[in-house]
Amino acid sequence: MIRIITDSASDIEQNELEGVTVIPMNVTIEGVTYRDGIDLTKNEFFEKLETSEVMPSTSLIPPQIFIDEYEKVKEAGDEAIVLPISAGLSGTYQSAVTAADEFDNISVIETGLVTAPLKLLVVRCKQLIDEGKSRAEIVDILEKEKKRIAVFASVDTLKYLHKGGRISKTVAIAGGLLNIKPILTLEDGKLISIGKARGSKQSHVFLDQKVREVGGIDFTMPYATGYSGTDKSKLLEYMEDNANLVNAAPGEIEIVQIGTAVGTHAGPGAVLVTFFTKE
Repeated sequence: MIRIITDSASDIEQNELEGVTVIPMNVTIEGVTYRDGIDLTKNEFFEKLETSEVMPSTSLIPPQIFIDEYEKVKEAGDEAIVLPISAGLSGTYQSAVTAADEFDNISVIETGLVTAPLKLLVVRCKQLIDEGKSRAEIVDILEKEKKRIAVFASVDTLKYLHKGGRISKTVAIAGGLLNIKPILTLEDGKLISIGKARGSKQSHVFLDQKVREVGGIDFTMPYATGYSGTDKSKLLEYMEDNANLVNAAPGEIEIVQIGTAVGTHAGPGAVLVTFFTKE
C-alpha cells in the first residue's frame, strides 16, 4: 500500500482524505503555540489574526516528526510519498528529506506549492495510487504534472502584507485609500505579486484574464477555488462575476479555506483559483 504524507500547509483537514496523513505545523500567536488544524481551527486562527497586535509565525516541522511517521509506514510494510509545503516557503521540505535518509520506502517531492495548489497535487497523487501505479511511476508523473499547476489570488486588504514587512506603511495606506487589490501567484515556489487591480470587480476580471493567459483550466484534472477568513462572501462574489468558470466546470467546484501558511500574510477576504493548465 502507498500512503501520502503532507503537512497542514496543504489546507487539507485532518482525516479528510483516506490514506493521507496531515502533519500539523506549529503556529505561534502572541506567545501561544498551537498545532495547526488540531489545537486551532482556521476560523479560530482568523479571529485571532484580526485582533492580534503581532504577526503570527509558523515553524518548520522537525525531522523527528517525519521519522516517527516514516516508522509507522515501515512497520505496516507500506510505502509513502511525501508532499510538503514549498521549500521556498519553509524548511519543512528539508526536514522531510533529512528524515528519509534511512528509509528506502519513502519518496519526498519538492512540490513548490502551498495551500489549495498543494492540495490539488495530493488529490492527484491519490488518483494515481487508486489507478494502481507504482511509487516510482507516481513520483515521475507528479514531478512533471506539478509544473502545470497554476494559482492566481486576489488579496482584499494590504494590512497584513504591511504587518509582515512585505510592503511599506505608505504603500499600505495609499493602497487602502485607492482600494488596491494585489494579485499574487506562486513562482519558483514563492508567493509573488504579478499585478494589482482597483476594487473587487476589477480584481476578479484580472484573475479571469490570468486563467485565460495560461490556456485555461484542464477540467479532467483536480481544480479548486479558495478563500481566506471566516466566511465565503468574497469568493461568492468572485464566482458570480466569473459565471463562465462555474458554468464550464463539469462538476461541483471544490472550495478550500485558506489556512495559516498563506492567511497570515493575505489576511481575510482573499480569493484564489487553482488548477492544472491544459497540456
